[in-house]
Amino acid sequence: MQTTNPTSTLILNANIVSAGSIRPNSGILIDGRIANIFDMADLDKIKIPGNDNSNTKIIDARGQITCPGLIDTHIHGIAGRSTDENSPSAILDMSHALAQHGITSFIPTLYSGHPDKMVKEASSVVSAMGKETGARILGIHMEGPFLSPEKSGAQDKESMSLPSAEIMEKLLEASKGNLLAMTVAPELPGIEKVVEIAKKNNVVLLMGHTNATYQQAKRGTELGIRHTTHMFNAMSPLSHKNPGVAGNSLINDEMSLEIIADGVHVNMDLVQYVIRTKSTEKVVLITDSLGPTGLGLGHYKANAMDIVLGENGAFVDAKDHTKLCGSALTLNKAVANVVAGGTDLAKAVKLATENPAKIYSLRGLGAISRGFLADIVIFNDSLIPQYVLINGKVVHELGHD
Repeated sequence: MQTTNPTSTLILNANIVSAGSIRPNSGILIDGRIANIFDMADLDKIKIPGNDNSNTKIIDARGQITCPGLIDTHIHGIAGRSTDENSPSAILDMSHALAQHGITSFIPTLYSGHPDKMVKEASSVVSAMGKETGARILGIHMEGPFLSPEKSGAQDKESMSLPSAEIMEKLLEASKGNLLAMTVAPELPGIEKVVEIAKKNNVVLLMGHTNATYQQAKRGTELGIRHTTHMFNAMSPLSHKNPGVAGNSLINDEMSLEIIADGVHVNMDLVQYVIRTKSTEKVVLITDSLGPTGLGLGHYKANAMDIVLGENGAFVDAKDHTKLCGSALTLNKAVANVVAGGTDLAKAVKLATENPAKIYSLRGLGAISRGFLADIVIFNDSLIPQYVLINGKVVHELGHD
């Protein structure tokens, strides 16, 4: 039973996966936000807004996985569009493409660049906000410019800057209050002032593209840099005498971390070890995906680099195939990979929903709970989205896009 312009939505026969647990055979009433969650045995007791069932959209989940919309907090591009295009339309196309994979919110991530370039790209993201047809744009993640050339990875080392209050203020101004995250190298001189400004503006700071010693990383945590960019990649490694940034991220209970679960950037057995040993709330799945994600095998450009998508499923430098440049992962696939490796479904979903919502203080997101935004995905057992709802509106239905 469906109507042209339903005022409410009723999801029936759902196995709700949220907040680290599974609630089988349940229903969800959506009236703007999530209005009620109930057992199917109590369906006859549920009051539909306005008592008008004819104006309610009914979705039968058929016992499939029903979970909060996935949140990707580190992504450069997808479906041929990317943040480095300096184009609001590119960000909006990313929004549309992401929804088709069950991602309902994302933080577009800017490559490190000259401050003037990053200002322009930040302005493009801000211009796109509020115009989305798919995944919600949450704000901006700047991966730079205060990074270490010693661990530049696929970033342009010539574009990196020493920490500067003037540059930081300039980037904040361009972001119009929407700078949510910034990746920095804690060992750089002058980082203290950047941290101070970031904390005043509620910017989550991440350690990444850094060659910091263990002691420098510990000090960075004490200053307030308490999240880690793509764990194990582009950072000082863990060794028994100098645990480095990787060791600090694992050892220090104040640290949370993001990780790319594609089996290429990090060995999947190690991904599983991190998930088992780190506090449940402290691990976030990300993609770090590049613009050509989803376009198949071939040669492409990303961040002005010539890259290749190889058989292993990750992008590498066209001239040096040992140099990783980013993933071709989507977040639903990351969750599926983690489940295939042995993590239970409820915990795996939490790593891509509730955890990023808490770390980035995203109110009303990350769980299926009364009063929360109605960002909900119905997945099949292979974690392919059948329905995607954002703000209670169906934005993707398998076979009907």
